[in-house]
Amino acid sequence: PFPGSRVVHRRKKRQAPQASRSVEDETKYIELMVINDHLMYKKHRLSVGHTNNKAKTVVNIADMIFREQLNTRIVLVAMETWSADNKFNIDDDPMVTLKEFMKYRKDFIKEKCDSVHLFSGNRFHSSWGGASYMGGVCSLSKGGGVNEYGKTDEMAITLAQSLGQNIGIFSDKKRILNGECKCDDRWTGCIMDDIG
Repeated sequence: PFPGSRVVHRRKKRQAPQASRSVEDETKYIELMVINDHLMYKKHRLSVGHTNNKAKTVVNIADMIFREQLNTRIVLVAMETWSADNKFNIDDDPMVTLKEFMKYRKDFIKEKCDSVHLFSGNRFHSSWGGASYMGGVCSLSKGGGVNEYGKTDEMAITLAQSLGQNIGIFSDKKRILNGECKCDDRWTGCIMDDIG
């Protein structure tokens, strides 16, 4: 120290020990918009309220599955129900409908969200109840899916699988058959389980 100056002792800040964190520990969020097509609206007694309640229940069940298995929340940020007519042709082939839906999303949906899913009152000519793009989340041209009408729990599982594909999860049947991939939860199983 300099002559005439005094030494000031500063107290060190105490810090709580930091535990290492991983991506599994962090809660993740997927912002979802749902569009109910006109046939879905007709199946719910021409009631926007009934149609929206069915869609909310489907999303809530899918959210529970994602929360339990991936520490990820599905947040419904917007919903639209087509009460007058469909905004584009809903084809019996889910991939054709998905392609048209993604064009519609890019051109007409202004809502900011990670993924947009169409809940259709149609039954697709497919062994699977919907379609979505692998790894397309957050993309205007690939971030979405189409899901056919069915029982609430079936629609929720299809939505969970479609969103799983959107974030890049795929079903590895070979690993499942070899016993390498197992799900401990008997009630919800694994997101990508073939429940067919």
